[in-house]
Amino acid sequence: MITRSTEEIVALDRELQPPLYAKRGLALVRGEGVWLWDSDGRRYLDLMSNYGVNILGHAHPRVTAAIVAQAGRLLSCHQSFASDVRAAFLERLLAVAPAGLTRAFLSNSGTEAVEAALKFAWATTGRRKIVAARRGYHGRTLGALAATAEKKYREPFLGLLAEAEHIPYGDPEALAAALDERTAAVILEPVQGESGIYSAPDDYLRAARELTRQA
Repeated sequence: MITRSTEEIVALDRELQPPLYAKRGLALVRGEGVWLWDSDGRRYLDLMSNYGVNILGHAHPRVTAAIVAQAGRLLSCHQSFASDVRAAFLERLLAVAPAGLTRAFLSNSGTEAVEAALKFAWATTGRRKIVAARRGYHGRTLGALAATAEKKYREPFLGLLAEAEHIPYGDPEALAAALDERTAAVILEPVQGESGIYSAPDDYLRAARELTRQA
């Protein structure tokens, strides 16, 4: 039962968390499908989908039932133990992965996935340089932040970041010029969403893959 008003919840949120996000002044308490409700009962059409996390909608009956069923069996399982559910998921995931990808490293978030990918690249190549695109966003941990181009995220931590070169998005020639003997990894988004919506030009990603094979 929600007993606090939107105004009260928003005030508590502002008081008890550091001011890292521009707040929208809403206190959301419930979702169903494409709709969200605040604590005062007002309904909103969700056009954000939590940056894609809720792409199946809120409180989807099948998703809810699966979560409840699994919580009743085993809520978590450390990676040092095998898990029937994890094994089944990996089997299905790798069945649709590109040829040559035979293993998957599971992470809790996109930032952690990028961080792990960069560590793999550094460890296997012995190199440190990252090539990424301007306007790109890859996360805020120190490794991922090196690949993220926006100054507002990077500047407070510049002395701690790995070497990175940021190039114009969609320009194979710029990518070719950035690749050298120090390059460990190239990280690009098929669709950028940090500073607007920018889709990769036709054949750009294919050209990028060929350039990295040659590097």
